Amino acid sequence: MTEVVKIDFVEALRQFGADEAALRLLDIDGPALLPYATLLSARNGGDADLLAVGGIYEWQGAPLVFLVAADRLGGDDARLRRIRRVLAMRGDAPYLGVVGAGRLDIYHIGLDDCRPAEARVDVGVATGQEIATLAHLANARPGLPAGNRQWISQVVLKLLGGSIDTLKTVCGVDDDDAISLVGRALFTRFLGDRHLLESLGVDILTAAGLFDDAASAAKTSDWLDATFNGDFLPTSLGIWDRLPQEAFKVLGDILRRAPGGQLLFGWEESWDSLDFAHIPVGVLSQAYEHYLHRHAPDRQRREGGFYTPRPIADLMVRGGLNAVARTTPAYAARILDPAAGAGVFLITAFRQLVAENWRASGRRPDTHELRRILYDQVTGFDINEAALRFAALGLYLMSIELDAHPEPVRKLKFENLRGRVLLKMSGDGQGRSLGSLGPAVGDEHVGQYDLVVGNPPWATSTRLPGWLGVQAIIHRIAAERLPADYPPPPIPNEVLDLPFVWRAMEWAKPLGQIAFALHARLLFQQGDGMQSARRALFAALDVTGVINGVELRQTRVWPEIAAPFCILYACNQAPPQGAGCRLVSPRLEGALNQSGGMRIDATNAELITTKEILETPEIFKLLFKGTRADVQVYERLRAHVPERLGEYWRRLFGVEAGRARFTGNGYQKLRNSSRIRTHGDGLPGVPADYLHGRREVTLASMTNILVDEEALPFFNEARIHDRRAETLFDGPLVVVQKAPPASLGRIRTAIAQRGAVFNTSLYGYSSRAHDNGLLVRYLSLVIGSKIALWQVLITSGEFGFERDTVEKATIDRLFIPTVESLSCDDRCEVLRLFQLVQDGAPDAWNEVDRWCASIYHLRERDLQVLTDTLQFNLPFAENRRLAQAPAGNEAVKQFCKVLGAELSLWGQRLGRYIEALPASKMDASPWRGIRITSSVAKPKRQAVQHIDWAKFLPLADHFAATEVIFEEARDCLWLGRLDQARYWSESQARLVAQRVAWEHMDVLKGRASA
Repeated sequence: MTEVVKIDFVEALRQFGADEAALRLLDIDGPALLPYATLLSARNGGDADLLAVGGIYEWQGAPLVFLVAADRLGGDDARLRRIRRVLAMRGDAPYLGVVGAGRLDIYHIGLDDCRPAEARVDVGVATGQEIATLAHLANARPGLPAGNRQWISQVVLKLLGGSIDTLKTVCGVDDDDAISLVGRALFTRFLGDRHLLESLGVDILTAAGLFDDAASAAKTSDWLDATFNGDFLPTSLGIWDRLPQEAFKVLGDILRRAPGGQLLFGWEESWDSLDFAHIPVGVLSQAYEHYLHRHAPDRQRREGGFYTPRPIADLMVRGGLNAVARTTPAYAARILDPAAGAGVFLITAFRQLVAENWRASGRRPDTHELRRILYDQVTGFDINEAALRFAALGLYLMSIELDAHPEPVRKLKFENLRGRVLLKMSGDGQGRSLGSLGPAVGDEHVGQYDLVVGNPPWATSTRLPGWLGVQAIIHRIAAERLPADYPPPPIPNEVLDLPFVWRAMEWAKPLGQIAFALHARLLFQQGDGMQSARRALFAALDVTGVINGVELRQTRVWPEIAAPFCILYACNQAPPQGAGCRLVSPRLEGALNQSGGMRIDATNAELITTKEILETPEIFKLLFKGTRADVQVYERLRAHVPERLGEYWRRLFGVEAGRARFTGNGYQKLRNSSRIRTHGDGLPGVPADYLHGRREVTLASMTNILVDEEALPFFNEARIHDRRAETLFDGPLVVVQKAPPASLGRIRTAIAQRGAVFNTSLYGYSSRAHDNGLLVRYLSLVIGSKIALWQVLITSGEFGFERDTVEKATIDRLFIPTVESLSCDDRCEVLRLFQLVQDGAPDAWNEVDRWCASIYHLRERDLQVLTDTLQFNLPFAENRRLAQAPAGNEAVKQFCKVLGAELSLWGQRLGRYIEALPASKMDASPWRGIRITSSVAKPKRQAVQHIDWAKFLPLADHFAATEVIFEEARDCLWLGRLDQARYWSESQARLVAQRVAWEHMDVLKGRASA
């Protein structure tokens, strides 16, 4: 291939909107290419197919499109099929791009046997809009196969699990030996596929027989021990003589590899279809960690561990090391994962440290330097022997993968990683262990690490023996960090992840960094002592950033977990004066998330001060489900209505046995957990005959706000789980539905004037001792208003977080004007509005909303904020769909109208006309544009041209931005916003107006800086 026809990827991709900073060219090796070490090794080894791959286009630090020069393919479809298959072994980028003169053809990458025409992606970019191609691919992910695609990690997981399980169940091998045997076979396969056995006279085909019988397997195993030393997956004495022949078939299958050309035709999930010359070590480590949890579900439930996807581990390690670099050279950092599992974070950290060392020294680390980094800078703790064995294997393999010159093989000898790099923290081995949280971690680890990173277990109610010792350690650490009069921090429900954060404060150096993936209850849970736990943690630790992944649970961003997660970044010091953290909440974006991607838009993060966190327990929920405008409305509401419903009810009716009287949850039917009382009748639960003769209100009967009591069935349960006070069911009674119906868009309430029994689907407030029904009618309207649902959405620790139900405590925390504070006119209005709703008047509930706004002292624009927040952030399918849908033209025009009106208030002061007009829409662009102009004379109406997409798109895509603003001239701003309806509401327009006024006043004045 001559230089004359060689494709210049930078120039060729410019017309497709490429961000040049995201382009990785493979011609010259460098530290940024270490994630592609296997690809580079194959190219350097003369792989004719992969020589055609000349670069990678990344999005948010992860590969998006592998780039192939069209002239190198020469129209060879078979070659293109081989390249697709080989790149799919990597398990990272979804696309392959063939680049030619004025052309970019996109194919989806897969392990399938599709012909190129079948794998070709219709990107959906019209002629004349090619500038949006790469941005569209990154943000919309078009053309990827739906359903259960053959991701390489899933294939390896299936094969790995099958081999280990067969050794255990069919061959009678114990757990630890099964892990080590499969690991040894995999390591040998790894060496063979990478041609590292050829110096020993063993080629790929010969390697396939190295574990076929006891003699060959023992000889191979002895060679591995002698060559690599270290803690090389130890096996029990005499294992090879005890193995049945079936076991050697299992191990032999791992070694077998189809000849290279046969990989093209057909596809089966079998060992011989894989090529470990191209499968990165991280895939194997992730697959094994996934195996541990899938095949040990009891342990997973008990320990609360979850395997960590490689992209999340990469994100956390990169972010942590970038923060380390502010105070310490990143290449010299010592890194600890105190819950290492199969080593996903350790492998990522090791590779990143090698890259940092390369950048600092200007030369690629050799074998000796790679060993030094591994032995001296990477440490992992765990309690699981199997996990530590595979972590060791992963680190061995990564050392070889990162080595530019791994031959001769004898120079790859390792020192023992156990006790130095990998430490087992299981105490004396008796019973359940405290692991890293207990005394097994010695003082030699205190203050030793520049970065403590990982995904500690999230389990609750663990009842671990020695838990008081864990609390004592945490209280000691807290006493050193918190003011003298600060109470000891609680650990609600004995959760495991919070203690790891406290212990990390000991292990990290002063001003060192901490980066943990945690259960998001830390941010949002309001009950069970979590508010106090949150306050204490944020008062003791300078948390600098939080990625809130709640919306992304049950997507491919973190597959197979239902629990909401967050990623916490912190500097190991008490928060200084004025400290705060940036909250990034990636939104649900169906196509992007289902391909495993998420938008981390750090440029538009919310800044939350430590003071706010300590004083406003709901602040994270407020800014997750709302905006700063919602915070302002909430503060206004709280100032005008200082009393909460629960406090008001206690004041009215008093307290009995520590609980407010005449209010509570409904009865529970008998359950398996219903206890037999010591002084009872010998049966589970309690007799329910004391409630017989009463009617029962059900969800089905709540079709009207005033239930037809004569139509209610009589309560007829013989026994119930526990006794409920009879007075709870007396009338007048308002019942509140626990799960707001998505179709209603409100919390459903209803009145039973004479009272009724109700079950746990409902909460009740009985006002018999107060009046003849005004109070419950008032409550039914206020709790049913949008203002109440909005309060629930932005403050509840469950609704819109982990469940779609509203807890009773959240209803009790609603700010609500008291009946006594209402004027005579407002009391009459209660009765009038209730009658309207009862009669089903068309606009009745909207009238209720407007009246409620008046008694809460909210303005019309406050009500608009509430309406917008509910429309786009309620946790129902239709609201989620609407939030992601493209903004309609009318919505964009209204956005511009509100934005222009808000900015014109500034224009009047400045003596200028300010106008905001929508730019012409480009269908393929993920963003829409607005042109904001400031002029002395009133501008003439004219069509607004396209935004300068060539300037805007690479910039917006570089930051994965929801919004980008740039100056075009001294009196003109261009505003680009993501084309999703949630970003184009009237409330959003007002927020944008504030930002423009604060940050671009020079443009509004007409004298922008050059």
